[in-house]
Amino acid sequence: MKKFIFSVIIFLIAIQFIKVDIQEQVETPKELEIQAPKEIATILQKSCYDCHSNSVSLPWYGYVAPTSWYVRDHIKSGRKILNFSEFNAYDEATQQKKYEKIIDATVIRMPLPSYTLVHRSTQLSYDEKQLIKAWAESKMQE
Repeated sequence: MKKFIFSVIIFLIAIQFIKVDIQEQVETPKELEIQAPKEIATILQKSCYDCHSNSVSLPWYGYVAPTSWYVRDHIKSGRKILNFSEFNAYDEATQQKKYEKIIDATVIRMPLPSYTLVHRSTQLSYDEKQLIKAWAESKMQE
């Protein structure tokens, strides 16, 4: 039993040297960031930016393997789907699709329950979801 525990400890230490590359803070020009009223911007920053922007605030477990692999992969995927820090770099048609996805994702599944389970402050209230939905719908009509 001692050998097994020792082996597990050595394994856990060894995997700390396997890093998943993700830049937490990427400098992007302010003009590329999504333009939203202050109330909407505050909601997006609170509940979306950790996965969908270039300004990520990693929790402590985001530095410890193997959970760091999951967290960092999730951030890469989130940025690939939608990056609020680079929103204005999308062409008009893509922006319109992103607004549609914002509506669907916010109402149906975002932020992810697996994230809000640990980060309760990121949960969106019904009213916040309705605000985001109304804002995104208005942007689609412009």
